[in-house]
Amino acid sequence: MKKLGKALLVAAILLALVLCAFWLNEYMEKRKYRLDYPGEIMASSAEFSLDPYLVAAVIHCESGNRPAVASAKGAVGLMQIMPDTGGWIAAKLGLADFTESMLTDPALNIRLGCWYLRYLLDRFGGVRNHALAAYNAGPGNLEKWLADEAYSQDGLLTEIPFAETGSYVKRVEQAYEKYKKLYPDELG
Repeated sequence: MKKLGKALLVAAILLALVLCAFWLNEYMEKRKYRLDYPGEIMASSAEFSLDPYLVAAVIHCESGNRPAVASAKGAVGLMQIMPDTGGWIAAKLGLADFTESMLTDPALNIRLGCWYLRYLLDRFGGVRNHALAAYNAGPGNLEKWLADEAYSQDGLLTEIPFAETGSYVKRVEQAYEKYKKLYPDELG
């Protein structure tokens, strides 16, 4: 009887350790892949018919969820929108009196970024890696790559010549899978 009691105690301790390790792993992943603006992501994703997990992944890779961050190239906010692009998108959306400082507003930045992501998806036939490459390197570069057989085949990108852009597309795809796994209730 004592042996059975000890075996049950060891089994309970092992089960508790496994559950604790599982919880700790998820906790650490959620710290790395934060979801700070789920309402704004869901609203703008719905408005522009986008996958909210993709939007969360782009935000993660672009800004690390920092709404006021500016890149060395001048991109601003959660989805790292260039001020000129932000002004162009704002005009398309009928938003008057757009200023660069507005790009630090999380809701507006996500809305503008979602509009632009939908624009790129539509422009490049709904191919996600095309839209992501264009988001990072610009649509003009993507068009050049798609026209060059060294980088594309049958209208699909086979190689991304900019290492930064290739890495970006991979990071967004990895983050996309993490957000799907970690936030099924919040974004699903």
